[in-house]
Amino acid sequence: MKAIEVENQLREVVSRLITEVDLATSQGRLDVNLVSEDAWIPILRDVFQCPGLINLNKKQKNFPGIDLGDEQDRVAFQITASTDLKKVKKTLSQFRDKNYKNSFDELHILTLTKKQSSYSQDAIDREIQGEFTFNAKKNIIDPGDILQRITSMRLGAQERLLNEFRVILGDIEDRLAAYEIADKPPLMFASNLVEMDFPQRIHIAELDIDRKSIATKARNRLGYKKSKLGKALAVRLSLVLNGVERHDWVVHDNKLFTFEELNSESDFASVVDIGSVDPLESEEFFDSELLEYRNLFMRLLKNTAMDMLEPYNVKWHKKERTFYFRPLDDEQLVRKEKWVGKQSATRTVCQIRYQKKDPTKISYYQHLSFDLAFLKIEDRCYCTIYTSWLYTIDAYRVSFYQQDLLSKQKRLELNASVRNHIRFVAYYLENLEMRSVSDLCFYSLVELECPNSLSSKSEDMELESPEETNDES
Repeated sequence: MKAIEVENQLREVVSRLITEVDLATSQGRLDVNLVSEDAWIPILRDVFQCPGLINLNKKQKNFPGIDLGDEQDRVAFQITASTDLKKVKKTLSQFRDKNYKNSFDELHILTLTKKQSSYSQDAIDREIQGEFTFNAKKNIIDPGDILQRITSMRLGAQERLLNEFRVILGDIEDRLAAYEIADKPPLMFASNLVEMDFPQRIHIAELDIDRKSIATKARNRLGYKKSKLGKALAVRLSLVLNGVERHDWVVHDNKLFTFEELNSESDFASVVDIGSVDPLESEEFFDSELLEYRNLFMRLLKNTAMDMLEPYNVKWHKKERTFYFRPLDDEQLVRKEKWVGKQSATRTVCQIRYQKKDPTKISYYQHLSFDLAFLKIEDRCYCTIYTSWLYTIDAYRVSFYQQDLLSKQKRLELNASVRNHIRFVAYYLENLEMRSVSDLCFYSLVELECPNSLSSKSEDMELESPEETNDES
């Protein structure tokens, strides 16, 4: 399972890397190549087994034609954001004219964005004039080719290279952020932070369940196949057996925690000892010095948000760990939501895409998705909003082409598009109706001042979303 998780993270970071380089080059920021040269060295060393690889531009300023080289293993690399044949021919011409064949047997051209689907080998052969070997299919590579090689390596190597890719992505994102700050006057902008409130009390009770009996009933009535189950799963199955679908609870240390008041009329009456109910102030968990209690509280916030959004057909996708907008009914082809940004508008949050070859057949569903992470700043509670897209084959199961479709979509989106997604989700959360007493309250996006200074870099206040463990305990 960990190997699959690491591979998924590798695909995600490589996809984001390609998108950011595309964005930079579209803005004419070609010096991102220079940011990447050193950062690519540890990756290429491992993937191509060339431990002596160095940055040739540090050996000789503006080293012509190639950027990285290992003179012992005789391998050289050109790093470029250009993907056209003209750039390839120029590199080969310089490699030939400088007689680099005397130092290197093998040349690779690494394009920082997705390479062309094909290159003319005849044109390449004319350029190299038989002086060295260069195969377009083998020697022109992109991050996707690197990723393919990495996925065949051992897990430890994959994890190490995942961190190296994150370094490259961080370098480029920092450079682009610096451009935006330098090019614009001071202004107030909306962050992805939303201030929020939560219920005053958490209700706690000892569990009172017979896991063996629940497992037997679950096998007979729900088709549950395992003979044993953890406490949290036993609670979930017991609730389902009683006709209750709820997520707004957490199990810890043989106790159930929820914002919902626990009594004999409660949905949880069948799984807890009502006589043991002990309501505590939520602030005791929010302000606790124990990380264990703070994480428990954050999980409870996330689980409560799941139930809060469920009536609006905004579902939690367990596999992808994200909220996503589903069609309001089986007949809806396009779901649009009204909102107010600078003015009243509508936003498409879910739509069906049909196959080009057969327009009568569904190709995939496209859903606007988002995740929420919760954190404490001083004495206030905030959530951060992260937006993305989810692609499914039936509004439930993830499309086999999720990563490709997501990568393509992100290449089309500029920073303004992402900001508008965040603003829309914040507006949607703030204006939810029909809240119950245990629901959360979300307010407007927090505005931050962005000074026109490269040294005035805001502190990173984002925390990772705590794991929701109710199904895994």
